[in-house]
Amino acid sequence: MTARARSGRAGAPAVILAVLLAGLALAGAARAGAPAPAGTVTFLAGEATRSAAGGAERLAIGAAVHAGDVIETAGRTRLEVRLADRSLLRLGPRSRAVVERAVFGATAEDRKVSAKLLVGQVWANVAKAVGGEARFEVRTENAVAGVRGTTFRVDASADRSVVVKVYSGTVAVAAGPVPRPAHQGPKPQRRQIEGPAEVTREEWERIVGAMMQLRVGADGVPGVPERFEPQGADAWERWNRERDAAAR
Repeated sequence: MTARARSGRAGAPAVILAVLLAGLALAGAARAGAPAPAGTVTFLAGEATRSAAGGAERLAIGAAVHAGDVIETAGRTRLEVRLADRSLLRLGPRSRAVVERAVFGATAEDRKVSAKLLVGQVWANVAKAVGGEARFEVRTENAVAGVRGTTFRVDASADRSVVVKVYSGTVAVAAGPVPRPAHQGPKPQRRQIEGPAEVTREEWERIVGAMMQLRVGADGVPGVPERFEPQGADAWERWNRERDAAAR
């Protein structure tokens, strides 16, 4: 065997090792640069899909959900997503929602989560965060429910009417297409409407406490918060309360 052949054969393992190391380095860089998921699917009964960047895929338990994803459930489907801060979002049958924003800072106070419910039902069990700039919102076409540490549901109908039910804590519901204030300052916010009159935040924002509900019409006009009783015949409500109790 010539010296040249022996040299080529001896160098082959080194070349292979270099290629493998380069591949691992590229894979690690790709993982490091990829955004962290907003949450993970922890329960799924039925069929659900995640759509992003023009593509769609079926969800399964353990699948990641990212900011920007459109989540859609089929009939008779129940889906639960546990977010990075331990909050829970659940979608009922024939529901469609967009995970608009999911920012989780170094502390719970830096949380900024926003989901838009296009149609259907969403149940939110929000991990508590005290002070800071934490914000957790569920939006629809005609209302915004903003909270810090509470349990509530939002039902959005095809005609754009909305019902918000609060089971614990407090939810600030802003109705209509007007901009919302931050739900943390006593200073009233105003907006100009037709004519010289103005409306204060209190005129278009409602504070909804535990075991209270608020209805917002298809025209975006909010009603008055009113008490409600748990409905034993409401399978969606019953299932969510059982899941919440088990998660404690």
